[in-house]
Amino acid sequence: MSLNKLNALLLLAVIGCALSVVTSQHVSRRLYNELEKEQKLQRQLNVEYGQLLLEQSTWGAHALIEKSSVARLNMLTPTQRQVHVITPEGVR
Repeated sequence: MSLNKLNALLLLAVIGCALSVVTSQHVSRRLYNELEKEQKLQRQLNVEYGQLLLEQSTWGAHALIEKSSVARLNMLTPTQRQVHVITPEGVR
């Protein structure tokens, strides 16, 4: 093999390596940008989840449920005489 052919082959190999490095860097940057977007979305969803948990605990508060049942459904807390406890043996 002559020196010119060897130089041409080596030049092609160097160009091929350079193109593969550029391509891998581009793919790496694109994937990193996607990762950043997904992490930002994760942070937003975590904030929203925390807000929903807070809202759920607010709506589940006993006093709020009792107030809502009295106002909307005209329900009242039963007196001691109105409460009947049922056991497997019968009514007490």
